[in-house]
Amino acid sequence: MREKTIYIKPPYAQQAEIENDQHRFRVLACGRRWGKTLMAMREAFQMLLRAYELDGKAHRGWVISPTFPLVREDWLIAEDLLSDAITKKSTTDMRMDFKPFGFIEFKSAEREDEGLRGAGLDFAVLDEVSRISKKSWELGIRPALSDKLGRAVFISTPKGRNWFYNLWLAGQLKNDEIKSWKYSTFDNPFFPESEKKALIDTTPEMILRQEYYADFLEDEATVFRNLNRCISGVLEGNIEGERYTIGVDLGKSEDFTVITVVKESSGSLVYINRINKIDWSIQKEHIFSVAKTYRQSIIFMDSTGLGDPILNDLSRAGLTVRGYKFTHTSKQVLIEQLTVAIEQQLISIPDCEETKFLIDELKCFSYEIPNKETGRIFYSAPTGLHDDGVISLALAIRGMSHALYRTKPDEEINLPRFSPAWLERKSYIEEVEHNMRLPRRLRRQPAGLSFS
Repeated sequence: MREKTIYIKPPYAQQAEIENDQHRFRVLACGRRWGKTLMAMREAFQMLLRAYELDGKAHRGWVISPTFPLVREDWLIAEDLLSDAITKKSTTDMRMDFKPFGFIEFKSAEREDEGLRGAGLDFAVLDEVSRISKKSWELGIRPALSDKLGRAVFISTPKGRNWFYNLWLAGQLKNDEIKSWKYSTFDNPFFPESEKKALIDTTPEMILRQEYYADFLEDEATVFRNLNRCISGVLEGNIEGERYTIGVDLGKSEDFTVITVVKESSGSLVYINRINKIDWSIQKEHIFSVAKTYRQSIIFMDSTGLGDPILNDLSRAGLTVRGYKFTHTSKQVLIEQLTVAIEQQLISIPDCEETKFLIDELKCFSYEIPNKETGRIFYSAPTGLHDDGVISLALAIRGMSHALYRTKPDEEINLPRFSPAWLERKSYIEEVEHNMRLPRRLRRQPAGLSFS
């Protein structure tokens, strides 16, 4: 038979150590852009080769990802890396043949163990394991490896301390069957030094630690760490001479309208209420009533879509109202300011029946980076849950950010310098401080990135 030369991009030293290791189960926790998926696709093919060399038979392996878009990414990387070795491929079946060595199928774990049953496997590569359910492994993939004593490679960026973390811990012990490694993005010898500095300067600490340093954070992907230390105080009525900021997130369809009042001098949440399925005119009356109760107040509200006419009505009624237009960037700015306020214990939230929903929302609020290439951060509540309270509180904090930060120099605030939130805060505070030196009749709204 005519021989064929197959060229595959070689590994660098850290990748080679993992690929040459003989443990049946190998677990790799590493930061984004370390090269883990490229290494895993190369190792999938090499496991085919090794198995063929032992018995001369064709073998079967799977590459499993948590979602179909990630399956597609793995397919494209493998298609490029292994182009010299592929003898046949089918995007319909998501299968690559490497005659005479065997074939690799690309699978999604989106429906947990469904579609991951019935096969006898010689090996499996699990990509982004921290986002694959334990059920998929225990009921689908693990049994498929059993009769052939199949091998498995687990690769992922951490996502809290879930079953992937337990797997990685097991590999840190002296064990004949499993071994684990951990590398940061910056351990990649080809990662640009200039990009490293930019990431460190502009990425929130929690995301930097988990997504780039591959740390297993105790709070998983929750955004608001240190929340428990901010749970204190009591709700209270208006106090003469105090200034307040009111955050209003307007409900849309099934969402709630939430009104939150924060006392400027202490950062204490003193009032919160959420309502839904109530006519807009009644909601406006409720907002007006709260603003009249907390007399020295300014309202920051969502002015996206239906928010604009409501904002105008409230302004005509004599209230001081500022609109906030929501875009991907402006939401990131808003949430990162609230993140800093909670991390630095600059605010307090009473533990009572009225705030229970808010505390639950804050604990569940998370972020995702759905596209590995762009690295854009999306903040949201988990599917099926609400974030109206979070947004209302963030708007109230937005309105009093000058009070929260004016005694805190930059080095004492845990905002990455030159990040969107840092630049927005700096611009906002400078204008607020300028306004405060002017007579009231000459003061104007800070221009800011996101104000209407």
